[in-house]
Amino acid sequence: MNILTNKWLLSRRHLLRGIGASIALPMLDCMRLPSHGASELPKSTPPKRSVFLYIPNGVNTLSWQIEKAGADYELTTPLKSLERHRNEVTPISGLHHPLVIGKAHNCDQVWLTGANVPSNGGAFRNTVSADQLIAEVQGESTRFPSLEMAIDGFSLAWSRDGIQIPSERNVKTIFERMFGEQPGGKNAVRRRLNQRGSILDAVLGDAQSVNSNLGTEDRNKLDEYLTAVRQVELRTKKAETWLDVPRPKLDNSVSGRFTRQMNHDQVREYHRLFYDLMVLALRTDTTRVITCMIGSEANGGAIPDIGISQTRHGLSHHNGDP
Repeated sequence: MNILTNKWLLSRRHLLRGIGASIALPMLDCMRLPSHGASELPKSTPPKRSVFLYIPNGVNTLSWQIEKAGADYELTTPLKSLERHRNEVTPISGLHHPLVIGKAHNCDQVWLTGANVPSNGGAFRNTVSADQLIAEVQGESTRFPSLEMAIDGFSLAWSRDGIQIPSERNVKTIFERMFGEQPGGKNAVRRRLNQRGSILDAVLGDAQSVNSNLGTEDRNKLDEYLTAVRQVELRTKKAETWLDVPRPKLDNSVSGRFTRQMNHDQVREYHRLFYDLMVLALRTDTTRVITCMIGSEANGGAIPDIGISQTRHGLSHHNGDP
């Protein structure tokens, strides 16, 4: 009880327990000690969260596109499942990347960057992706500044230096990274992090000593390498700062669903696991920024358990036949 205001005061360390998870509470008014004479406490602002889902080869715009603009828009057949959320959803159409027109097989690389792809389809230097710009603002508040996932394909996330940030494609690995017990306990993890930091320092020192003897092209390659090393160094330091912060505790029934062995022929269920894992990451405030690549233009198999017998790439050449 807060004796100054005669109001119930709650500990910052209080956890909510229920629906299969224990999660830390956000900053609430009843957790704050008001200044003497304050009549009312400011209300905390809910965190902003961003999720980017990439659908390879696009969609059939003949049946997808919403034709009527305004508050009384009518959802098309593929979007009907959003009807109950229409007051919380704002569909936006007319967006495009003018620098990527006619270069369909590079779409996933520039979807969140808008970078210029050479007309000859050759190598190019990418720019920073939108999710990473958001993570720079939101990432300090969570254990993971951003989460890169891929059901199939590679990664949608690119650093400020135009380097692709690797994604994880295994549900069990992602789950254990977020919620699993650290092998050997905190002290063992701290030793591994310190060892990794020492190795990174040595690598950076050696690389800088040889940099002056390299040609321009080799210097550029080395610069990309050093940038990647520095990013690992930053992630290592962040991991150490979060080492003493308890991870969310989940019921065995929840953990078992994400760590069980699955037959990848169960495509529908495997996709659903990815989506549910994203929701779990947001609900526990483990991260606030997620990218998920459902597949790439060249890949993407059939999904027989929902009646799709052809590959997505093949279906994209529908020639107007819905």
